[in-house]
Amino acid sequence: MATFRVRDVVFSDATSLSHGVLHVDRSKVVELVTEGHRFAGAGVHLVRPGESARLINVLDAVEPRYKVSGPGAVFPGVLGPPVTVGQGRTNRLANLVVMVTSEPVPDEPVYWRDAVLDMSGPGADYNLFSNHLILVIELKPCLADSRPEARGQVTTNHAWGPPHVQEHNISARAAGFRVAEYLAESTSKLTPDEVSTYELGPADDSLPKVACSSQLILHRLYGQALGWQPTFLHPNELMDGCLYNPYNSPACGRESTYFFQNHPVTQLLYGRHNREVNFFGMLLLRSQVISLEDKERTTRYAAKLLQMMGIEGLVLTWAGSGNPGMDTMMLARRCEQVGIKTTVINSEMSLTQDDSGIIYFPSEVDAVVCAGNYMESIALPPVKRLLGGRKINDPEMEASGPLSLPLRYLYGATNLTGANRLSSISY
Repeated sequence: MATFRVRDVVFSDATSLSHGVLHVDRSKVVELVTEGHRFAGAGVHLVRPGESARLINVLDAVEPRYKVSGPGAVFPGVLGPPVTVGQGRTNRLANLVVMVTSEPVPDEPVYWRDAVLDMSGPGADYNLFSNHLILVIELKPCLADSRPEARGQVTTNHAWGPPHVQEHNISARAAGFRVAEYLAESTSKLTPDEVSTYELGPADDSLPKVACSSQLILHRLYGQALGWQPTFLHPNELMDGCLYNPYNSPACGRESTYFFQNHPVTQLLYGRHNREVNFFGMLLLRSQVISLEDKERTTRYAAKLLQMMGIEGLVLTWAGSGNPGMDTMMLARRCEQVGIKTTVINSEMSLTQDDSGIIYFPSEVDAVVCAGNYMESIALPPVKRLLGGRKINDPEMEASGPLSLPLRYLYGATNLTGANRLSSISY
């Protein structure tokens, strides 16, 4: 992984990186976003750390990366064929984030969709992006989304919506990927500031075999949704963008592509590989939200895979939002029962002090790291600059502020990949 640090961004008539300054051809970015007529247009803006700026309707955040060598391309299954990635060399632009915003399209469920990110003031302390340069892609939904045959379709899933809504949200992520790759391609012939090597080589047999578990709901792996069968992933595949989340779960825990690219737990385990642990990779399993039978099938199968691989320790992250917490705790319980030690990263949903904040808490699961309480309220002051729309959707209110909101609305505030700034202390 070759790192190129960006210290400033300026708009120009061509895209290039020189002495840490990224020159961006805004017209080319708009062309990349609107290709295929998926969107009616796009605004391209830059926001800086400490600026009195607020982003709303945030759908995704992406770190610019470009594959220089090795099989496949970044974001396989979206920008290229679904070739297994994670080998060779990838260039990244550090300190820069491509952030995609879009107001809802007709018939799109807005419960959970609101996502607010402040670059200054108290809200800035609740996300990892406020100290980055952010290139904001402000999408304008295509009028085709309101075509008569697409309107009025029955919504059976308040997180996903009818087909034209799904298409919009998947296309929005793809637009961000195209821009991210385009920007990072400017480094292809340059000398990086730093090069890091990631390799899960042989480890001392006496070290405990440890894995990380990531829960999926409607995520896409190499461009497709995962079935009920859990699978194993090499952490390098994450770094090349093989996994992304195209649906709008609660903003506080919404997994941006950036969090998968820079997954904190896998990075930590990588740093301890062959020193304190034998890092074995990442288990992926889909949350089953229809029946208890589905949950039993998936979690028992996952525990069996871990046993067969000789895993001795598992760090579990999950997608948040209630029901999927059952699967996480069920898997942790199954693992503990067969001798696999577990640690769960969990967020709380505590409206009052008497509420435990955890919907299912088996006695075997005795190591839990708290990523914050998403019902905790925060007061946000007015801002001078607003991007991504004008109003909060649910309940409807002017987004420029002042605002009083639960942390649920703040993008990344209680993220369960460990990419957040909140925890708790037991006294």
